[in-house]
Amino acid sequence: MTETSDWDDDDWQPVDGVTLPGLPPPAQPPPLGERCPRCATVVPAGIPRCPGCLAPLGTGPPPERLAGGVLRLLFRAGGGHLDVPRGGELRLGRSGDWAPEASALLADEETVSARHATVVHTAEGAAWVTEVARGATNGTRVNDRVLVPGRAVRLRNGDRIELGPRAGFEVRGVEEEPAD
Repeated sequence: MTETSDWDDDDWQPVDGVTLPGLPPPAQPPPLGERCPRCATVVPAGIPRCPGCLAPLGTGPPPERLAGGVLRLLFRAGGGHLDVPRGGELRLGRSGDWAPEASALLADEETVSARHATVVHTAEGAAWVTEVARGATNGTRVNDRVLVPGRAVRLRNGDRIELGPRAGFEVRGVEEEPAD
């Protein structure tokens, strides 16, 4: 025999801010970190850059121009960077023979191809990225836009480049309006 009542669990009403006598108020959880002003990701306290978009936290905007007109690629993993002087080209990949400067930073990135992409920094200050003509196994994206292998895409300050699903960097030091 089952007993029925005049009320059920659906009749309960939540009450906020009520503390039972004799019990301390509930503890507030510690802060998780701060929100990135650029992408709103919650970043743990003590981390200087957002892991999602590489925006600096709590330090103000990064300098737009670097000494000597250098183009800087700020990598997410390990906080490393690579500089490309004006008139220079940098190959990105895991092959030490094909991409000697970048291979040390990308050696452990299994989703980056041995020959993945190139970055060109023109003498006028413009910057371009091109996925290798045969295509990288896991692709290349600029600000979530998938690149077509062999076609150059113009870069701007703050652009986020993804080499496959896990490795990526942010671009710094591109002239605002370089000549073509």
